[in-house]
Amino acid sequence: MIAAVYNHYIGGHSAYLLEIIFLGIGASLALLSLWPQDKNTEQPEYEGLLVRFLTRFLSKEQCLILIPLAGFVLIMAWSAWKLFVVGDADLHMEDLIVTLFGLSLVLYNAGPSRFAVQKDFVVLYLLFLTIVFAVIWKLYTIITGESYVRVTAYAEYYFVTTPVVTLLQLIGVNAHASLANLSNIIDYEYHGRMLRVSIGTSCSGLYSTGLFFSAFLAFVLVRYNRVDRNIIAALGVGFFVTWASNILRMVITVLVGSAYGHPALAFVHSYIGILIFVGFITVFWLLIVRWLDRVESKSNPEDPKGMPVASN
Repeated sequence: MIAAVYNHYIGGHSAYLLEIIFLGIGASLALLSLWPQDKNTEQPEYEGLLVRFLTRFLSKEQCLILIPLAGFVLIMAWSAWKLFVVGDADLHMEDLIVTLFGLSLVLYNAGPSRFAVQKDFVVLYLLFLTIVFAVIWKLYTIITGESYVRVTAYAEYYFVTTPVVTLLQLIGVNAHASLANLSNIIDYEYHGRMLRVSIGTSCSGLYSTGLFFSAFLAFVLVRYNRVDRNIIAALGVGFFVTWASNILRMVITVLVGSAYGHPALAFVHSYIGILIFVGFITVFWLLIVRWLDRVESKSNPEDPKGMPVASN
């Protein structure tokens, strides 16, 4: 479902078929996870990573109260700040993320304890998304008094638009990059005439980098319960793979446009581009997790990865 939300709010409003597929897969996995277990098998009570961390400072009973309470307070505080301080009642991406994070805290104690790992991942993932897309961006706006649009526009130009055009020129495509009114533009040749495509923030790789960072960090914290140099190295490689896959996606998109015209470019951008990006990230994820598991098994062969701790 998170993939469907990403595709709708960030990846483009035209790819409804992919949204339906993502929602269908997510719903099927949810129903499969709720399949009745053998009643004769005793199911131990598990404590999630969030509870284990908080019980260093609080009792378990206090955690059961404070975690959902924190979710309610977060949603109410963010809504009040939006309405009375900012004066904006529109729902933006960061509002959706903060609301989902608050709801994940509210519902943290719901459901069987055997889903402690999954609940920890959701909470940590949304926490890091909130830090990246709400806290950091809003703090920048408050401290500098300048909209982040200017920063993202120049970041797109130097880290996305320029590398894409450079690769296209190396391939032999007549393409040029420009930055006009904080809008990144690529002009490319199609049958002797120049066509223009504008690169939005959703194509810049900033969103995808934030999403990858949040998902990967949440995953390794839940699976390995720590962050060491191997995980930091994997995170660094992941940033590069995320950037490179986004560049490759855009190069292929413009290359198709230069060969078959703008309608073909729009089709590849809406339906094929996201598959290229997800494919690269999936392959990287499988390879890097296999490597981290191998390193983990050598350092601590008796520690089961991703298993919550049973409570007494």
